[in-house]
Amino acid sequence: MAEEQEDGDFSTQRLNRNFLPSGPVKILKREELLRQYIPEPSIYMNKVVPIMRRMEETVERGDRHRERSELFSAEFEYQTALELDEEHVRATFGLGLTYLERHEVENAERVFRKLVRLEAAFQTEHKHLFNEFGIQMRKRGMYSQAMKYYARAYQLSKDDEHLIYNMARTLFEKGNPKVSRRFLEKALRMNPDFEECRHFLEYLDILKEGKNAPPPDLAPGADPSPPPASPDI
Repeated sequence: MAEEQEDGDFSTQRLNRNFLPSGPVKILKREELLRQYIPEPSIYMNKVVPIMRRMEETVERGDRHRERSELFSAEFEYQTALELDEEHVRATFGLGLTYLERHEVENAERVFRKLVRLEAAFQTEHKHLFNEFGIQMRKRGMYSQAMKYYARAYQLSKDDEHLIYNMARTLFEKGNPKVSRRFLEKALRMNPDFEECRHFLEYLDILKEGKNAPPPDLAPGADPSPPPASPDI
């Protein structure tokens, strides 16, 4: 499978046994492509397009089931997609999130170990999926794992202050307010108008003085569950 890029080069990806583009992407110059490969438009139209459409529909059904908390149906759809392409990133993410939502931590961690080996997962378009992984892990007290996946998301996008904010939340709940503060200060430097981040810092100041305080306001687009009002720090 070859797709022309804006600069005139071509991104190429092998087809698996089901005729789905899968695995690492390799960039070729036009001259290299024409010298090394022969176009087969009939294979593209008759094999690749139908199976790619089927894959997309299957993963979307899995996403819809998961959004409705129909978790066993979601697992079925994601597993069906992975039978077509065991390296499909969205299906792998979806399956891992499904296991997390079913509190099947061992299965979820197995999926996550697979994810970090998938080269295609480390593309900017998947940043929000790594972020969502981190959120779900943090909610279940899996703080070290959450930070690992936030760090992966950070590798894909170093200019997202909400991601830094979520990392600070995780460190705070893990019992490390000093490092949490450094992350919050970094997020605030990135966006001085980040009011929720400022409130969080004020919250840490109050707690440091030994006083109780209501949790800070949430940042739009950030992890939606607030830190506890009486944290263990």
